Formats: sequence, structure tokens, C-alpha cells
Amino acid sequence: MKIQNILVALTCGLVSQVFATSWSEADEKAKSFMSDLSESEKIDIVTGYMNMQGTCVGNIKPLDRKNFKGLCLQDGPAGVRFNGGTSTTWQAGINNAATFNKDLLYKIGKDQGAEFYAKGINIALAPSMNILRAPASGRVWENFGEDPYLSGVCGAQITKGYQDSGVIVAAKHYVANDIEHNREASSSNMDDQTLMEIHVEPFYRTIKDGDAGSVMASYNAVNNIYVVQNKKVLTEILKEGIGFQGFVMSDWWAIHDLEGSFNAGMDMNMPGGKAWGPDYVNNSFWGSNISNAIRSGQVSSSRLDDAVRRIIRTLYRFDQMSGYPNVNLKAPSMHADTNRQAAIESSVLLKNADDILPLTKKYRKIAIIGKDADKAQSCTDTACSGGNIIQGWGSGTTDFTGISDPITAIKNRASKEGISIVSSISDSANEGANVAKDADVAVVFVRATSGEEYIVVDNNKGDRNNLDLWHGGNDLVKSVAAVNKNTVVVIHAPATVNLPFLNNVKAIIHAGMPGAESGNAIASILFGDSNPSGHLPFTWAAREDYCCDVSYPAELPHGGNSKTAYDYKEGLFVGYRWFDKKNKTPIFPFGHGLSYTTFDYSNLSVSLKKSGTQVTGLEATVTVANTGSYEGATVPMLFLGFPAVSELGDYPVRNLKAFEKVNLKAGEKKTVTLTVDQHGLSYYNTSKKSFVVPTGGEFTVYVGKSAGDLPLKKAIKNTQGTNESSSSVGDENNNNPNNNADCSVNGYKCCSNSNAEVVYTDGDGNWGVENGNWCIIKEQQQQQTCFSIKLGYPCCKGNEVAYTDNDGQWGFENGQWCGIATATSGAGGCPYTSKNGYPVCQTTTKVEYVDSDKWGVENGNWCIMCN
Repeated sequence: MKIQNILVALTCGLVSQVFATSWSEADEKAKSFMSDLSESEKIDIVTGYMNMQGTCVGNIKPLDRKNFKGLCLQDGPAGVRFNGGTSTTWQAGINNAATFNKDLLYKIGKDQGAEFYAKGINIALAPSMNILRAPASGRVWENFGEDPYLSGVCGAQITKGYQDSGVIVAAKHYVANDIEHNREASSSNMDDQTLMEIHVEPFYRTIKDGDAGSVMASYNAVNNIYVVQNKKVLTEILKEGIGFQGFVMSDWWAIHDLEGSFNAGMDMNMPGGKAWGPDYVNNSFWGSNISNAIRSGQVSSSRLDDAVRRIIRTLYRFDQMSGYPNVNLKAPSMHADTNRQAAIESSVLLKNADDILPLTKKYRKIAIIGKDADKAQSCTDTACSGGNIIQGWGSGTTDFTGISDPITAIKNRASKEGISIVSSISDSANEGANVAKDADVAVVFVRATSGEEYIVVDNNKGDRNNLDLWHGGNDLVKSVAAVNKNTVVVIHAPATVNLPFLNNVKAIIHAGMPGAESGNAIASILFGDSNPSGHLPFTWAAREDYCCDVSYPAELPHGGNSKTAYDYKEGLFVGYRWFDKKNKTPIFPFGHGLSYTTFDYSNLSVSLKKSGTQVTGLEATVTVANTGSYEGATVPMLFLGFPAVSELGDYPVRNLKAFEKVNLKAGEKKTVTLTVDQHGLSYYNTSKKSFVVPTGGEFTVYVGKSAGDLPLKKAIKNTQGTNESSSSVGDENNNNPNNNADCSVNGYKCCSNSNAEVVYTDGDGNWGVENGNWCIIKEQQQQQTCFSIKLGYPCCKGNEVAYTDNDGQWGFENGQWCGIATATSGAGGCPYTSKNGYPVCQTTTKVEYVDSDKWGVENGNWCIMCN
């Protein structure tokens, strides 16, 4: 099988360009530009023009005497909105995050930026970085998942790409705009630490690391003050605290007054009018009202100057004040190859029992089932769900063009192998079962979608009503799986869906919303031309197990005093942090994603970086090896446990702080370096109103493939505020029970050689001596194998059985499922783990049938007795 190199070969253009104009130089140029502006001309620069009735969704009026062409602002993040089929139909933001590939994220931003630039668009309304608190939330597909660090990295990398193409981003939706119901009449209520560490954090990274030129203020209130009127959020935190040099625009029609919004720190009113429609062109809360407010003392002329200067200096900073293309939304610019690579790398292999995937020539007849395998249905703002789901709905969508559908792509690929394809491209459970029953493998395509509250799709007002698959998807899978034991499920959805069929199908792929190249990408994954390397940017669990959920209140007047209260009672414990705190095991943990090959992590080394008495960073190295038969990519993730000191209070067990995607050929091994900067080692101290590195205790570094698979662990002394150097104080280098480093009896390590010379024997076993120290001999007959590793779960340290299925015996340790290893040989052990395709009985001793062997039944399935 030929596996493509999953990582994009990016040999040029990945270094963020150094703009000719620094922020300080841009500021001086802006002051010069403004020196002869009249008050009315300044007002035109801060107030939207044409109220979305012009060429672009947002416009700033030209000023001919200054050779200022005005501004064009256009929706993203899934491509250029209203482009008439002249630009790429991109994948969703949640897919971008699932790649966990920093280089590819930059390339996505660079190519998307090139498409906006070619059309003369000054500002792209992207990226979107709100946190996934509840999977039913409508706009989760546009964002980067549940983790603030991952969201910040995605935002920064994509921002660098856009702005290196010459297009300014509008990082959105600042801040805590996480639910669609009453988004324009709701308040997100939380403490300051939660606000800063969870919800502001992605914007912090995007501004500090990505140098974002503008920020879009959201519709909602924070702690009962609308963001567009919230001086603490806009000025004290964003501009003064983070040091944001760019300008802040409103979300469309989010501004409902002049004095409150202007004085709070808003710099641009978009799209200008008081409400949607031609009746409100030149009818603004701002506009000429600013002059009257200056005269009456409600607002100051200096605040107007500050807003104008921020806008103009941003244009100078990113070289847009001269030579920029004229606006032409139909100017062609396409990047299908990058979309395809992103679609491939964001496909998450959730389950692959019996290695049923990839599809090979051994399967002569394959059934493709489900309307989701059909071509994506095109409609206004993607407010339909009749075919393959490749984007959600709302303002963040784009016109469909160059669409690849799954059924056509699969047929084309199968023909190269001489494989026959039969199909039922409908959601009929009966038709699907009829087609599937005689096939070697049945691949069922199912879907769900979500979007913005201004559109209702299948009775879903933006937020999903439930987590079920749409159009009878659960029944479709159930019917097919009942007649075909080799059923594979492909899911196109914004985030978590219910999986009542989980134990009845062989494989599941979560493909998200992959854009135009959906069909080509899934065909490449299914047939093994590409090795899946996507990882979940969210925790997959039952709806009731999450920290939070959406609610469905009656609609309130926009921007009014009456607001729906969304209380963020979970605090810092969102996503996997919540599951750690509650000691709950999700269906699939954050970061989960399987491969057609296997990887081993070892040799974790950790050190702190210091400057004087200050800890300035942390560096970890880990050896990553491809132990399987195929080339593939893996993502070592570093989670950090903070010191158990009183100043931190109730703090998450661990937080994602670093990751790298690495591609390895079969048998190849690499050393990967994971770095955490000083900000990543800090927490938000509410009394100091700043991020600080805690003092005392130990940092604990966990490294693994997901939040639920962290086999490497090492603690290091925190020497913040001292002259001490730091060194590791723990040596728990692998939690895998097959590793002798973790094996001990009464405080004595196991011998590294299981065939060591027996020097002494007692009730604990046989003892040897290594390096002058006693060690317990872990005899060959006691060595264990663990079935769960290839399923994406660690081995248990103990042997307490919590559950038994066809895979084996399961335990539950440290808040996660783990496999209980079985003895492979020796007295009292079984000489095999399966026979004739049937597993060895794990718990039952009752003989149900006898032939040349003895047979029992467990969980409704035959099993073979070992003796």
C-alpha cells in the first residue's frame, strides 16, 4: 500500500514576512495622513458606508483628495463570501484545528489570503476563535474547538498567512460569543480568571504571536455589559493589557448607541446603519451624530482621533495605503490542492476494529450508502442539508464551486483496483440494508449540521436541537450494520454526534466539514492513499456529560436591557479539563485520532529555561518512533500540570501547552522538541491583574497522543523567583506496564533483563542484582501483551476488571479506560489470545458447547475456553 506523505512539503513562504513598516513607523505616517483631515472626513473613516448594500459586506467611504480608496471588508472564514464561484470552497475552522499541523495552518491562511487579496478585499472577517463549551452550539464549525491554546495557535498561524498575503484579518468574535440563541441579547457571565485564561486567550495568542491587525467585537454582553460598550473588555484588557495596536470593529449591527460604544473603545461601526437594509443607509448611531456628541461633551475629539489613527496606521503597517488591487469579488483565485490536503489531514479515524481500513483488493464488492455521499447541495448561505455536508450555514460560508462528492470519487478510485461499487444514495434504511447485505464492506455516510441564528434549518435555529444524526442517520447505520458485519461509518458534522451504533460497526471516520475536496479526500483516506492523521479538537461524549449546554430561550429585542444569562459556572474547567475534574471518561478524548500505522513515544526529557530568577520557558524532548508498517504522521502533545500551591486554588489537572506534527516512514525514529513559553507557564492572577508564573512546587509534564493517552510523565522543580537551576525530580518516564521502568515490588525496580540470574528467591518472586542494586525478575512467563494500545487506549497498571467486550478486559484508571493485559504463556496462562477468529473467554467458566474445543458465551458472542 502506498501512503502519501501526510505533511505538506512546504519549502518556501513559511517564514512570516517582515513588513517594511513597523507599528511605530505606521503610527507616524498615520498622524501625517490625518493632519489635514476634517472632522467629517474622520467620521467617514470610522463609520461604515452603504450598510451592506454596496459591493462588499462592509465598506468604508473613499476619500479622493487623499487618494484613499476606502475599504472593503468581506466574510470568511471558509472562503470569500459572495464570490460567484471564483474562489475555493474551503474547509471549516474546526477541520483546520483537527490537522494539528502548524505549517499547514499557515499555508491555509496564506492561500486564503491570496484569494481575498486578488479580489481587492482589505480585511477578511476571519479567523473565528470562540471556545467550544457545548457541542450543540451553532457556530462551533467555524472555530477551533475547546482548547484555548490550540485555538490561539490556529488563530496565530492562519493570521500570519493572511497578513503575509497582504490582507488584514479581523479576529472574531471577541469575546465569549459561544451560543447562538439570543446572541444579540445575552450576557456571558464569568470571573476574570476564566475570561482571561479561557476566552481571551485565543485572541492573546493571535495578537501577540500573529500580530492581528483588527479585532471584531461580538454581539453579546460580558458580565451584563455589551462587549461593544464594555470598556474593561475593549480598552483595559485588549488595548492596554494585551497591547493591541490595531483597530476594533463591531460585528454587523451590534452597536446600538453612540456614547457607550464610542467611549468604551470601539473604533469602527460596521456596516454603518442602525439595522439591516437599504432603509438604514446613512442612518447610523455614529456618523454625523459623532459631531453633535463632541459639541455636547458626550464624546471627545481625541477619542475620534485615536480611532482614526488606529485604522490608518493598521493600513500602513500592512502596506495597504498604496498599490492595493481594486475591488473585484469575481477575480479568480483557487487553491484546491491546499483544501484537499487540509481535508485529508483533518479526517479523524475514531475506530478501526480488525484493521478493516484501508480498503484493499481483498474486498471485491463495496456498498456506498447514504445521501451524505452525494454532491453537496448549494443554496444561499448553505442553509440546506440535502447532500454531503461540507460547511455549516450562515455568514461564514462561501459559494460552492469545484465540488468533489464522495460517491463519484470512491467509484473512480475503486475502478483502479477492479473493485465493484454498489450504492444507495439515499437515507432510506431499507434501501441501504438491501444494498449492504451482499457486499464485502458497507460504507455509510451520515451527517448533521449547524450555523447562525438568523437562519432556521430543519427547525434548528443556529444551535442544534440535539446531537442526533440528521435525516434518520442512526436508523440507517443500525439497519446496515444488522446485515453487514463489516460496516464503516463516515460522519460529516460540526462536532460531536450521538453514536448508538458504536459497538456494532467496525470503523468510524469523523470528516468534519471538509469543503470542496470532500469526496477526493475521503476516497484517499478510505483506500489508504493517505494515512489518517487528524485529531479531535474537542472531547467526544454524551451531551449530559459536558460541562455546559446550550439553552433555547424566547427571542429578546437586540441590544436591549433584557438579556438571557449564560453563566459560565464551569470556570476554567471546559472540555477535557471538566472530564479530568469530574473523573469522567468520554467516548473519545480530546486529541484522539488513530492511524493505519502505530507509534511509540519514549525518552522524555524536561528542562526549564531561566533568565536570572525568572522562569522563562520549558523545553521537553521525546523520541517518537513509527513501529508499524506504513508511513504516517503523529502529534506528540504536551499537557502541563501546574504546581499544587495555594495561589492557584482549584486549578485544572493539566492543560495543553505544546504540540508538533511529525511525519515518519515505517521504522523511522525522530527526536521531537516541544517548547512552552513563559505565558504558557503562567496563570492569571486576579489581584495583580496579570499573568504570572507561580512560585514553588513542581510542574508536571505529560506527553502522549491525546488527553486520554499520556504514557510519558515527568515532574520538574519550579524554581521561579530563585537562583536555583531546575532539574527533573520524577522519573516516571512511561506509564505502560510493559516498560520495566514502571515495574517495582516493595520499592525495588524490576530487572531490565527478564532472564537475569536468580540470586535469591522469596514469596515475592525471584531476585537479581543490577548495578549493585536488588531487582525483581519479571519472568518471561509473566510478560504481558495489551490489546488496547492499537485501539488508542493505554494498558492498565492493575488488573481490576470494569468491563469486558470482544476486544478483552477493560479497567478504569486515572480517569480513563485502559486495557488489562493477558498472560501470553506459562503455567496457568493461555497459549493464545484467540483461535479460529474467536476470542478467548475472559470471565465465564460455563461451557456452552463442546467439539474439539470447549466454548462459552460472553456479551452475546461465542468465546473459546483456554483449558
